Amino acid sequence: MDDTTTIQNASASPSIHEHKIVMDVRNITKSLPLGRERIDILKGISFQIFNGDFVSIVGPSGSGKSTLLGIIAGLDNPSSGQVLIDGVDITTMTEGKLATVRNSKIGMVFQAYNLIPTLTAQENVEVPLYVGKHPGSPSTRAKELLGLVGLSHRLTHRPSQLSGGEQQRVAIARALSTDPAIVIADEPTGNLDAKNGENVLQLIADLRSQTGKTFIIATHDPVVASHADRAIRIVDGLIAAIDEIGGRITQ
Repeated sequence: MDDTTTIQNASASPSIHEHKIVMDVRNITKSLPLGRERIDILKGISFQIFNGDFVSIVGPSGSGKSTLLGIIAGLDNPSSGQVLIDGVDITTMTEGKLATVRNSKIGMVFQAYNLIPTLTAQENVEVPLYVGKHPGSPSTRAKELLGLVGLSHRLTHRPSQLSGGEQQRVAIARALSTDPAIVIADEPTGNLDAKNGENVLQLIADLRSQTGKTFIIATHDPVVASHADRAIRIVDGLIAAIDEIGGRITQ
Protein backbone atom coordinates (compact mmCIF):
# COMPACT_ATOMS: atom_id res chain seq x y z
CA MET A 1 0.00 0.00 0.00
CA ASP A 2 1.36 3.41 -0.93
CA ASP A 3 1.66 5.96 1.80
CA THR A 4 -0.08 9.25 1.21
CA THR A 5 0.49 12.66 2.59
CA THR A 6 -3.13 13.63 2.92
CA ILE A 7 -3.67 16.06 5.73
CA GLN A 8 -7.03 15.26 7.21
CA ASN A 9 -7.19 18.00 9.78
CA ALA A 10 -4.87 20.42 11.47
CA SER A 11 -4.29 20.84 15.17
CA ALA A 12 -2.90 24.31 14.65
CA SER A 13 -3.64 27.08 12.20
CA PRO A 14 -1.08 28.79 10.00
CA SER A 15 0.11 32.09 11.32
CA ILE A 16 2.28 34.96 10.22
CA HIS A 17 5.73 34.15 11.56
CA GLU A 18 7.81 36.74 13.33
CA HIS A 19 11.42 37.07 12.21
CA LYS A 20 12.55 35.55 15.50
CA ILE A 21 15.68 33.52 16.23
CA VAL A 22 14.63 30.25 17.86
CA MET A 23 18.08 28.58 17.74
CA ASP A 24 21.44 30.33 17.88
CA VAL A 25 24.44 28.00 17.45
CA ARG A 26 27.69 29.70 18.45
CA ASN A 27 31.12 28.30 17.60
CA ILE A 28 30.36 24.68 18.50
CA THR A 29 33.33 22.34 18.69
CA LYS A 30 33.43 18.64 19.54
CA SER A 31 36.47 16.44 19.96
CA LEU A 32 36.81 12.87 21.17
CA PRO A 33 39.81 10.89 22.44
CA LEU A 34 41.40 8.34 20.13
CA GLY A 35 44.22 6.60 21.93
CA ARG A 36 46.61 9.33 23.08
CA GLU A 37 45.27 11.85 20.61
CA ARG A 38 41.98 13.67 20.11
CA ILE A 39 39.91 13.76 16.95
CA ASP A 40 38.21 17.04 16.10
CA ILE A 41 34.73 16.21 14.83
CA LEU A 42 33.26 19.74 14.84
CA LYS A 43 35.68 22.63 14.41
CA GLY A 44 33.63 25.75 15.07
CA ILE A 45 30.05 25.68 13.77
CA SER A 46 27.86 28.79 13.93
CA PHE A 47 24.44 29.52 12.44
CA GLN A 48 21.00 30.83 13.35
CA ILE A 49 17.58 29.34 12.72
CA PHE A 50 14.43 31.42 12.65
CA ASN A 51 10.86 30.73 13.68
CA GLY A 52 9.04 28.71 11.02
CA ASP A 53 12.19 27.75 9.07
CA PHE A 54 12.65 24.46 7.24
CA VAL A 55 16.42 23.88 7.28
CA SER A 56 18.50 20.90 6.19
CA ILE A 57 21.91 20.02 7.58
CA VAL A 58 23.60 18.11 4.79
CA GLY A 59 26.94 16.39 4.48
CA PRO A 60 28.58 13.05 3.69
CA SER A 61 29.13 10.31 6.26
CA GLY A 62 31.78 11.40 8.74
CA SER A 63 31.22 15.12 8.13
CA GLY A 64 29.97 15.68 11.68
CA LYS A 65 26.31 16.38 10.91
CA SER A 66 24.91 13.67 13.20
CA THR A 67 27.17 14.85 16.03
CA LEU A 68 25.95 18.41 15.43
CA LEU A 69 22.34 17.25 15.42
CA GLY A 70 22.78 15.52 18.77
CA ILE A 71 24.26 18.68 20.27
CA ILE A 72 21.55 21.06 19.03
CA ALA A 73 18.91 18.60 20.22
CA GLY A 74 20.39 18.57 23.72
CA LEU A 75 21.33 14.88 23.51
CA ASP A 76 25.08 15.50 23.63
CA ASN A 77 27.40 18.20 24.98
CA PRO A 78 29.86 20.17 22.83
CA SER A 79 33.51 20.49 23.80
CA SER A 80 33.03 24.25 23.55
CA GLY A 81 30.52 26.76 22.24
CA GLN A 82 26.87 27.49 22.94
CA VAL A 83 23.44 26.44 21.69
CA LEU A 84 20.76 28.96 22.62
CA ILE A 85 17.11 27.94 22.29
CA ASP A 86 14.76 30.88 22.73
CA GLY A 87 17.75 32.77 24.15
CA VAL A 88 18.62 30.15 26.80
CA ASP A 89 21.95 28.28 26.61
CA ILE A 90 21.17 24.55 26.82
CA THR A 91 24.83 23.51 26.91
CA THR A 92 25.21 24.57 30.56
CA MET A 93 21.99 23.01 31.86
CA THR A 94 21.73 20.16 34.33
CA GLU A 95 20.37 16.93 32.89
CA GLY A 96 17.07 17.49 34.71
CA LYS A 97 16.51 20.94 33.20
CA LEU A 98 17.70 19.72 29.82
CA ALA A 99 15.16 16.89 29.89
CA THR A 100 12.44 19.47 30.54
CA VAL A 101 13.59 21.55 27.55
CA ARG A 102 13.70 18.48 25.30
CA ASN A 103 10.21 17.50 26.38
CA SER A 104 8.69 20.94 25.90
CA LYS A 105 10.63 22.66 23.12
CA ILE A 106 12.15 19.95 20.90
CA GLY A 107 10.54 17.04 19.05
CA MET A 108 12.83 14.31 17.65
CA VAL A 109 12.34 12.05 14.62
CA PHE A 110 14.84 9.24 14.02
CA GLN A 111 15.81 7.27 10.92
CA ALA A 112 14.89 4.00 12.64
CA TYR A 113 11.51 5.41 13.85
CA ASN A 114 12.19 4.28 17.48
CA LEU A 115 8.58 3.32 18.08
CA ILE A 116 7.72 1.02 20.99
CA PRO A 117 6.73 -2.27 19.30
CA THR A 118 4.21 -3.37 21.92
CA LEU A 119 2.21 -0.13 21.76
CA THR A 120 -0.35 0.98 19.18
CA ALA A 121 0.19 4.02 16.97
CA GLN A 122 -2.01 6.08 19.29
CA GLU A 123 -0.19 4.89 22.41
CA ASN A 124 3.22 5.66 20.85
CA VAL A 125 2.12 9.23 20.19
CA GLU A 126 0.77 9.56 23.75
CA VAL A 127 4.04 8.48 25.44
CA PRO A 128 5.77 11.92 25.61
CA LEU A 129 2.61 13.46 27.06
CA TYR A 130 3.01 11.46 30.26
CA VAL A 131 6.31 13.26 30.98
CA GLY A 132 5.93 16.75 32.40
CA LYS A 133 2.72 18.76 32.30
CA HIS A 134 0.77 19.11 29.07
CA PRO A 135 -2.76 20.48 28.61
CA GLY A 136 -5.68 18.34 27.53
CA SER A 137 -6.16 14.62 27.15
CA PRO A 138 -3.25 12.55 25.78
CA SER A 139 -5.63 10.33 23.81
CA THR A 140 -7.41 13.30 22.23
CA ARG A 141 -4.10 14.93 21.32
CA ALA A 142 -2.76 11.68 19.83
CA LYS A 143 -5.88 11.16 17.71
CA GLU A 144 -5.69 14.74 16.42
CA LEU A 145 -2.05 14.37 15.44
CA LEU A 146 -2.50 11.00 13.77
CA GLY A 147 -5.30 12.62 11.80
CA LEU A 148 -2.94 15.45 10.91
CA VAL A 149 -0.45 12.99 9.38
CA GLY A 150 -3.19 11.01 7.62
CA LEU A 151 -3.32 7.98 9.93
CA SER A 152 -6.74 8.19 11.59
CA HIS A 153 -7.41 4.69 10.22
CA ARG A 154 -4.31 3.27 11.95
CA LEU A 155 -4.87 4.29 15.58
CA THR A 156 -4.91 0.74 16.96
CA HIS A 157 -2.21 -0.73 14.74
CA ARG A 158 1.16 -1.67 16.19
CA PRO A 159 4.42 -0.79 14.37
CA SER A 160 4.74 -4.29 12.90
CA GLN A 161 1.37 -3.78 11.20
CA LEU A 162 2.45 -0.52 9.56
CA SER A 163 4.60 0.17 6.50
CA GLY A 164 7.88 2.02 6.91
CA GLY A 165 6.33 5.25 5.70
CA GLU A 166 3.42 4.88 8.10
CA GLN A 167 5.79 4.21 11.00
CA GLN A 168 7.72 7.36 10.17
CA ARG A 169 4.49 9.36 10.11
CA VAL A 170 3.63 7.99 13.56
CA ALA A 171 7.10 9.08 14.68
CA ILE A 172 6.47 12.57 13.28
CA ALA A 173 3.11 12.74 15.09
CA ARG A 174 4.88 11.68 18.30
CA ALA A 175 7.49 14.41 17.81
CA LEU A 176 4.66 16.96 17.55
CA SER A 177 2.75 15.66 20.58
CA THR A 178 4.19 18.06 23.18
CA ASP A 179 3.70 21.02 20.81
CA PRO A 180 7.44 21.78 20.52
CA ALA A 181 8.70 24.90 18.75
CA ILE A 182 11.38 22.89 16.93
CA VAL A 183 11.22 19.43 15.30
CA ILE A 184 14.61 17.84 14.58
CA ALA A 185 14.75 14.84 12.22
CA ASP A 186 17.85 12.66 11.73
CA GLU A 187 17.83 11.09 8.24
CA PRO A 188 14.00 10.85 8.32
CA THR A 189 13.86 9.21 4.87
CA GLY A 190 16.92 7.00 5.29
CA ASN A 191 14.98 3.74 5.65
CA LEU A 192 12.34 4.53 3.03
CA ASP A 193 12.12 3.95 -0.70
CA ALA A 194 12.12 6.98 -3.00
CA LYS A 195 8.33 7.29 -3.22
CA ASN A 196 7.66 7.06 0.50
CA GLY A 197 10.67 9.25 1.24
CA GLU A 198 9.20 11.92 -1.01
CA ASN A 199 5.84 11.53 0.76
CA VAL A 200 7.42 12.07 4.18
CA LEU A 201 9.27 15.18 2.96
CA GLN A 202 6.06 16.58 1.51
CA LEU A 203 4.34 15.83 4.81
CA ILE A 204 7.02 17.79 6.69
CA ALA A 205 6.58 20.72 4.32
CA ASP A 206 2.80 20.59 4.77
CA LEU A 207 3.11 20.40 8.56
CA ARG A 208 5.50 23.34 8.60
CA SER A 209 2.98 25.34 6.58
CA GLN A 210 0.02 24.35 8.75
CA THR A 211 1.57 24.49 12.22
CA GLY A 212 4.23 27.19 11.82
CA LYS A 213 6.80 24.98 13.55
CA THR A 214 10.51 25.02 12.79
CA PHE A 215 11.87 21.87 11.12
CA ILE A 216 15.54 20.85 10.98
CA ILE A 217 16.50 17.70 9.08
CA ALA A 218 19.93 16.08 8.78
CA THR A 219 20.65 14.15 5.60
CA HIS A 220 23.49 12.97 3.35
CA ASP A 221 21.18 13.18 0.30
CA PRO A 222 21.25 16.47 -1.68
CA VAL A 223 17.78 15.68 -3.09
CA VAL A 224 16.34 15.46 0.43
CA ALA A 225 18.20 18.62 1.43
CA SER A 226 16.74 20.50 -1.53
CA HIS A 227 13.23 20.30 -0.03
CA ALA A 228 14.23 22.75 2.71
CA ASP A 229 14.38 26.57 2.55
CA ARG A 230 18.09 26.50 3.38
CA ALA A 231 20.79 23.85 3.32
CA ILE A 232 23.64 24.13 5.82
CA ARG A 233 26.42 22.12 4.20
CA ILE A 234 28.89 20.48 6.59
CA VAL A 235 32.25 19.22 5.32
CA ASP A 236 34.99 17.90 7.62
CA GLY A 237 33.49 19.48 10.74
CA LEU A 238 33.05 22.95 9.25
CA ILE A 239 30.28 24.81 7.44
CA ALA A 240 31.21 24.79 3.76
CA ALA A 241 28.18 26.82 2.65
CA ILE A 242 24.69 27.91 3.60
CA ASP A 243 22.58 27.69 0.45
CA GLU A 244 19.29 29.52 -0.01
CA ILE A 245 16.94 27.15 -1.80
CA GLY A 246 13.59 28.91 -1.77
CA GLY A 247 13.14 30.21 1.71
CA ARG A 248 11.87 33.52 2.87
CA ILE A 249 14.83 34.54 5.00
CA THR A 250 18.57 34.91 4.61
CA GLN A 251 21.40 34.81 7.08
